Amino acid sequence: MSTPIVTDNYYKEREGVLKVALELNSYGYIFRETPNGDVGIDGQIEHVNENGETTGNIVAVQIKSGNSYLVDKGDHFAFYPHDKHRNYWSIFPLPVILFVYYPNDGRIYFTDVRYQLNIPGNDSTYVTLSKDIYLNSTTAKDIFETAGNFGIPYYPIDQVFDIMVRTICANPTFSLSYLDLFTQGLTNICRHVYFSMDLAINIAEYNNETEFGLGIGYDEHEFLHNYSKFVMSQNLAAINYSDYLIDWKERRLQPTFIAPINARGYELLSFIKRVEEKYGTQLPPTTLIRERFIEMKFYSQDDYQRLELAKRLRKIIENTKA
Repeated sequence: MSTPIVTDNYYKEREGVLKVALELNSYGYIFRETPNGDVGIDGQIEHVNENGETTGNIVAVQIKSGNSYLVDKGDHFAFYPHDKHRNYWSIFPLPVILFVYYPNDGRIYFTDVRYQLNIPGNDSTYVTLSKDIYLNSTTAKDIFETAGNFGIPYYPIDQVFDIMVRTICANPTFSLSYLDLFTQGLTNICRHVYFSMDLAINIAEYNNETEFGLGIGYDEHEFLHNYSKFVMSQNLAAINYSDYLIDWKERRLQPTFIAPINARGYELLSFIKRVEEKYGTQLPPTTLIRERFIEMKFYSQDDYQRLELAKRLRKIIENTKA
């Protein structure tokens, strides 16, 4: 009487899964293996910060084990996925981290395959895995790069507001704050936040009190990039950072996005409302303050009135806390 046969391939694949799980466990990350129905995703990893707090940063995982999966291309390896997996990974709602355990050197190489597959114009038949990026204590944090984990502390909302007010571009011809970008980007009756280079330029032009035109270079682009990262780090809006990075890293463009505001974003809006009520008597005599943030019906108001209100409010708060 015969029984099912367990092939060497089973043990080889399990070796890779167990090695990845053990490594992730040693770094304090949560690995949830898919118990059944694996169709191209072996599990999920959730990031845990240095305080042991879960952060909500989650990536999907595909694990392969064996020398045959990687083709040596000199300075990198090539992994050739099946078409069905290419299509599945490219549309998956989470970043998909491919881990390949390579017995030749005992290392676990990894990359975000969804990110690579969605780069415009990328018609390569294989996915690239750098020989410099393998799982260890230094690179483990890179697993969550495309999920938007930046190692920035999670602040209470009053501190979020204070940071956004005080974080102002150092260039006087490009004077705008994180708070300016967030409040002026509110759209769809404050259900989404919008960001683009045009938005930043409009704010900076209005705030420019110098005799010079706008000056925009590396530092200004980094300031705008850091604003987006701050919004994501504080969970104010659900921005697809993996898609954002394709413009920022691959195309060398300042990304544009429109993202739904999260519960923390609404908490920030409520805090702004209380701040406006506190300083309302010092602001211009207009119903705009109520329209803009309290009733959130700002869509009918003139853009320059909104800019002036935000500019005045910022100066009042800065002078009060100076």
